[in-house]
Amino acid sequence: MKKILFILGLILGWLSVYAQVPEKMSYQAVVRNLSGQLIVNQSIAMRVSVLQGSAVGPVVYSERLTGNTNANGLITLELGTGTVLTGTFNTIVWSTGNYYLKTETDPLGGTSYTITGTSQLLSVPYAMYAKSAGGGGGSFTIPYTATANNAASLFALTNDGDGVSIEGINTTTTSSIAAVRGTVSSTSAGGFSSGVRGINNGTGGLGVGVWGSQNGSGWGVYGVTPSGLGVYGNSSGSGTGVYANSNTGTGLTSTSNNGIAASVAIFNNANNNNALNVSTVGNGTVVNVSSTGNGTGVLSSTVGGFAVHGTTSQQSSAGIVGDNTGAGEAVVGRTTSDIAGAVVGRNDGGGYGVRGFVSTNTTGTAVGVLGQIGLNSSKGRAGRFENLSQTNDFNAFEVETNGNGNIPDNTQGNASSFLVNNANSVAAAVRGEVKTIFGNFGAAGIFGVSSGTGGFAGLFHASNTAGNGAALVAITDGNGNAITANASKDGNGVETNIDGAGNALYAWVPSFATGRAGKFNIFNNANTSDVITVTTVGNGIGGNFKVDRVTGTSPAVRGEVNSQFANFGTAGIYGISSGTGGFGGLFHASNPAGNGPALVAIADGNGNGITANASNTGDGVETTADGTGNALFAWTPNFSNGKAARLVNFNTSNTNPVLTVETHSNGSLAVFKSGDPGTVNVARINSAGRGFFNGGTQTGGADLAEVFDVEGNISQYETGDVLTISVHSDRTVEKSSKPYSNLVAGVYATRPGVLLTEEHIDADISDKVPMGVIGVIPTKVCLEGGKIKRGDLLVTSSKAGVAMKANPKKVKFGQIIGKALQDYNENETGKIKVLVNIK
Repeated sequence: MKKILFILGLILGWLSVYAQVPEKMSYQAVVRNLSGQLIVNQSIAMRVSVLQGSAVGPVVYSERLTGNTNANGLITLELGTGTVLTGTFNTIVWSTGNYYLKTETDPLGGTSYTITGTSQLLSVPYAMYAKSAGGGGGSFTIPYTATANNAASLFALTNDGDGVSIEGINTTTTSSIAAVRGTVSSTSAGGFSSGVRGINNGTGGLGVGVWGSQNGSGWGVYGVTPSGLGVYGNSSGSGTGVYANSNTGTGLTSTSNNGIAASVAIFNNANNNNALNVSTVGNGTVVNVSSTGNGTGVLSSTVGGFAVHGTTSQQSSAGIVGDNTGAGEAVVGRTTSDIAGAVVGRNDGGGYGVRGFVSTNTTGTAVGVLGQIGLNSSKGRAGRFENLSQTNDFNAFEVETNGNGNIPDNTQGNASSFLVNNANSVAAAVRGEVKTIFGNFGAAGIFGVSSGTGGFAGLFHASNTAGNGAALVAITDGNGNAITANASKDGNGVETNIDGAGNALYAWVPSFATGRAGKFNIFNNANTSDVITVTTVGNGIGGNFKVDRVTGTSPAVRGEVNSQFANFGTAGIYGISSGTGGFGGLFHASNPAGNGPALVAIADGNGNGITANASNTGDGVETTADGTGNALFAWTPNFSNGKAARLVNFNTSNTNPVLTVETHSNGSLAVFKSGDPGTVNVARINSAGRGFFNGGTQTGGADLAEVFDVEGNISQYETGDVLTISVHSDRTVEKSSKPYSNLVAGVYATRPGVLLTEEHIDADISDKVPMGVIGVIPTKVCLEGGKIKRGDLLVTSSKAGVAMKANPKKVKFGQIIGKALQDYNENETGKIKVLVNIK
């Protein structure tokens, strides 16, 4: 291994920044090899150790440092900033003995160190030594006095620890001594000069500028002055000038023999803060004022504000409470104003402005609120309640009781009682008046409400059995109703009953009036209740209406319904028979000499004159004739374009016949006449069901078909299938399955005009096919025989139920289905119209 010679120069310097002691030392060395040449611009590594006592003493600290030499072979390092190997640099006690510095170097920057030497640290930097030695020691000669003229502080001590910087202690028992005293000796000292000034630069809320404490019953801070301020506290911001606190005693006590004990004032006109704030979080009195003389407990005066303003946030407390333990008034308000009240109760929340209540008195003579007039011949109102806001829709006056009432004496136990106690008086016990242009619910002179499950909203009782006056008189001088009654649920709008022989309801019109004795209306479109219901449990007539005038032309009963709907029950007259007998309606022209019909039904619109329906097994209309007339005579006049009769079944699932004509004789079932006046028979059906038609017949459809059974299930067949005679069953067909079949019989008809069958007309033929044998029939075809042109002959193909173009040279008698009526040139199977005619 190459030997390298290091010429080391050690320079130790103490670095001081802002008077603080750093925990590091500067180290410099010049590095040369054995030939004396400098090692320049090269990275090297160095292990530095501090040894105590001797050059081979124990290692108290060791670290690894790296750096680069410059062009002169100089490397600069800072001891105390490398990678620590052992020990702690800032805990070396430099005052305890000699120290040596040992260096080991690797010029390649690794950890293969070469020991180059150990040298003693002959001197330790003063600041580091002073730090490890506690700053040194010293003493003053007591007493010590010095005088200097200097603008800076003459004596200053800074303590970075938790102890005090300056402490004064006096152990004597002599009065008026001071452990620390500060004196401003000039009699003309400047403003805010101070003998002792405490400054706390902390920005937290718990620091103290000056702290005075006293362990006995004396004063923590004592200030005295003949005419100035003994103690002056000022807050230049949002703090507190003087803060008094006590854990169990009194936080602040102010006394005076001849002057004012305490004065609190604000001299700034623009200051809107309170002059004095007093508060407590306990249950004690916030301000306790007492006087043993005749002076006022609290005297408050103001120009524009409140002389006394009490505020509380608890429901169980009060802003202001006045107590009188004698026989006088607790609170008295006095005023000489003609417009203002002596006592005003104001509430800006949801409570009450004035509350008067009886707390403990149970004699029944106490009054919560008493308003009186007539004292000393005074005149006015005992009470008045006003609502001055048009937008306030709450009650101006409310009276409520939770009492049970008094049944034996209904003058007691009421929420309110009003009495005109004068037999000759014409005044009302209660007069209610409302002056409004609206007739809304609640806009009433008297508004009575029964909010329980019983009780009356209003009760009027003429209680004198010898009296002739009405219990209730309702008069209107305008166009409104004298009485309007409404039941919003299941009760009656008006219920009247009699205990004697009078009328439960007697409505009459005097001889000079032209109004109605009664009118009943329902104005709710959704109301399905009866306008009027008349019921009797006796044998009397439910309702008897009569126009008792021989020359009268008015109906005894006129029923009218004005509706766009023709629903069940929407009728001018609606008659019901709810028993097992009776008639829903009975119209009897009882005079045998009369010629008028018992019932005339006329529809001036598009509706029916009569609509009849039987929802069970009865007939919609049953008519009989006991004479020689027609049981049913339907006719249209000579000016009408309507039908004399029309019979329709609109239910697609109803398989019953639309019309059934039945005869119990040998007469014809039906005869149809024509001409005017309809005397010529043009068609007839006899009792055997055979039809006779003078003008021939015409049917719809496109072909003639006959019903056949099929091989397999009917669901396997479709209209247009080519059918052949089955070789397995009689009178049965199946789909064609081979070309040029001699068994071809027809095509599954799509719309037969005439359907022939050997079955009875009532038989079910849904499992059979109508096979068209002649006519135009949509038929399944393919291109197996080539493109199909109109007029081409068609025969069966190899595809089941499908026809193809026939080769005239190959076709034989009995194989032709018919002729094509359409061209066809599609690859897949399709349908075309074919004139079917089996040949």
